[in-house]
Amino acid sequence: MKWNFIFLAWIVGVSSLTVSFIQPLSTHFSIYWMISLILTIGLFIAQRFFANLAILKVTQLLMLFVMVSLSASYYAQSQLEQRLALRQTVVETKDVIVYVCKMSELKAEKRQQVIQVWDTSHQHTVNWLARLSSKQPELEIGHYYRLSGQVRPVHGYAIEGAFDQEKWFLQQNLMATVQVKNVQPLSQSEALVASSTKFVNAQQGLLLKFRNTIEKQRLAIRTWFMHAPLQHRGLLLALLTGDESLLDEQTQQQFQNLGIQHLLAISGPHVLVFASLLCLLIHRIIARFCPSFYLKLPKQYVLSVPFLSGILLYCAFVGFEIPALRTLLMSSLIVLSLWTRQRFSALRLLLASAALLLLFDPLSVLSVSFWLSYGACFILLRIYQTIQQHPQQVFSYRWQYVRWYLRLLIESQWKIFLALLPFVMLFFQQLSWLAPLANLIAIPLIGAIIVPLNIIATCIWLCLPSFALLFFHIADFMTTILLAGLGTLENAIPLNLQILHFTFLQIIAVSIAIFLLFLPRGVMPKAWVVLACCPAILPVYDAEPFAFTVLDVGQGQAIHIRDGKKQILIDTGGSYDEQKFSLADRVLLPYFSRQGISKLDQVILSHLDQDHSGAFPRLAEKMTIQQVLSNERPQSVIPNFDYCHVGQHWQGQHIEMRVLSPKAEDLVHAPEQQNELSCVVYIRYFTASGRHVNFLVMGDAGAQAEQMMMQQYPDLAVDVLVLGHHGSRFSSSSAFLAQFKPKLAVASAGFHNRYGHPSHEVKQRLQTLNIPLLNTAEQGALYFTVKNEQLHYVAARQERRWWHP
Repeated sequence: MKWNFIFLAWIVGVSSLTVSFIQPLSTHFSIYWMISLILTIGLFIAQRFFANLAILKVTQLLMLFVMVSLSASYYAQSQLEQRLALRQTVVETKDVIVYVCKMSELKAEKRQQVIQVWDTSHQHTVNWLARLSSKQPELEIGHYYRLSGQVRPVHGYAIEGAFDQEKWFLQQNLMATVQVKNVQPLSQSEALVASSTKFVNAQQGLLLKFRNTIEKQRLAIRTWFMHAPLQHRGLLLALLTGDESLLDEQTQQQFQNLGIQHLLAISGPHVLVFASLLCLLIHRIIARFCPSFYLKLPKQYVLSVPFLSGILLYCAFVGFEIPALRTLLMSSLIVLSLWTRQRFSALRLLLASAALLLLFDPLSVLSVSFWLSYGACFILLRIYQTIQQHPQQVFSYRWQYVRWYLRLLIESQWKIFLALLPFVMLFFQQLSWLAPLANLIAIPLIGAIIVPLNIIATCIWLCLPSFALLFFHIADFMTTILLAGLGTLENAIPLNLQILHFTFLQIIAVSIAIFLLFLPRGVMPKAWVVLACCPAILPVYDAEPFAFTVLDVGQGQAIHIRDGKKQILIDTGGSYDEQKFSLADRVLLPYFSRQGISKLDQVILSHLDQDHSGAFPRLAEKMTIQQVLSNERPQSVIPNFDYCHVGQHWQGQHIEMRVLSPKAEDLVHAPEQQNELSCVVYIRYFTASGRHVNFLVMGDAGAQAEQMMMQQYPDLAVDVLVLGHHGSRFSSSSAFLAQFKPKLAVASAGFHNRYGHPSHEVKQRLQTLNIPLLNTAEQGALYFTVKNEQLHYVAARQERRWWHP
């Protein structure tokens, strides 16, 4: 019991890495830890005199939990700080000396590859992600190079709900990206002269040479698959090594739509299949040539060594991914318990392996794979315990055994589906209702047939490539059956991925409900499950009646306004190519999902430039939109569209909105003057005392529109000004700023954008007038609210340690 508490405390402490308010506590770690230690020692002494008091034992366990949690939190924070200190912070062109120990990942018309770099600024070896075109030479594993190109810090969208690219790079221990321009091979002696003895000597260890050998084998297998006469070579390679370089987009989309993309990752079953096959082979050899060996040592002791060796080898083969590492650690603990004759419970195995993994790499807690892997494993263990509690089954006929197995498989799938639902809601914000059915088809075929055939064929390929092709063809045929079955399921039940609109509190409520549902019978009435689900189905409660949020959409603009229950969006942003990278799918929809928002009452597109409206078609496809306004009619089919122009006015629950530009008679020129005739929107929030807080959104309006507004609205009160044209020098003139005197200016711009927004000239104008400037590229999304009659804002990049600029 005590050890379970210690392991759990370590996991909880490391998990606090993602909680922003824990960081200040870590600075006073020694004080809190000493207080906890003194209290724990006092409880031990008190227990000698009051041994029968249960409260002392419980308090002692709690204090031990606190001590271990504090230690884990401090350890994780220190590891995070060390990694953050090595990150690239500025964009610059560099020549660097690199060593290649990973094979490339193939993308459309380009490659990317993890490289080891001698970072002269930190005098340290770091990992970067090199991006190369398909025309540039391949970086060979085990070789040194001099690379030149633009080095960029990792910078993603700092907005709630969107994929956290900076966290992912940090967890992968990647400190920068480099767009490679020139490649020059170097010998080891040349690399030694150009870099450091420390850097070159680090590449000479036996462990790194072993991993290089494994990586070269992975590359050789991928090269063979690229030219093999197999129909589904990409899927077979992904199921064998986890490398999705050859996987076609159609198959990826199918697995995603069916909610079974987790099967593409190398997990415990893949590793155990290889280890079991290796043990079976060695057992056959011993039984055939040296059966007396089992008289000296029992079979389980003998086979535990190749079993662990096989797991270790396959983990190295797939790059020590978290699910594979979990299997390695749990298997090592099982073997340890076997050799030491100590009995470990399933729960202790799970907690101990998670604690060990977070001891070796505490930043693993930032990975979705960590939570999904251990969550699924916990549920599987719980199902196994339930089966053990049932009376032993006796089968008279084989079909009875098959029926029992199918019932078990179906039961386990819906339980895993429900148990992992909170993780899906939290990390992915979308759900496939076909996932349990798809798993019933895919798991037996992949786990019992395709993966074993794949592994056997690969082992034969190492010795007899031509003979291995037969097994690969059988695996390819079974893959055809698998995809046909999945396609039939899709056609029979045409359900699309459902976007989930739940806040964090609602996800917690669903988690509690599922926890209550899985409790053993009699512990608590199941009616409590319905009660726990109530917060998830009731309307979202917002403590603040009004919010004005400038979203971080890169080089573009999108502003979300909440007025009570009414949801308004001004502009949607848009990537350069929405087909390749959909800003709606990657940023806007996840943001609205996390806010619990499933429809928009009004969308105002200031104009139809790509960076202001490019994401609108996809957004309109996925969300219900009541009304759309713009200075031009979008090409998308919109049932309720109106042109925006001066004179339009809306009165909400707490706000008043007006369009200040363009004039109705000027809209005919909008196609030629999109920027100048942008819809300029003025928002006025009324406080309880009748005071106004005013927001002015300029779109891409320039000097001409500003001059008109200065004449038409000379006394316009502005508290927050969203700068025109992202802070371009052709907008936000000195006269405009001096007349309206905003208390705060916001530039919605992309990091290191090619236009230089916000421009140096605008920064100078604002500085001269003592107007503070906020930039979404530096502060991330900006959340404005009004509290106690005062305007307050929170910058997203203050909320997470790795988001700090």
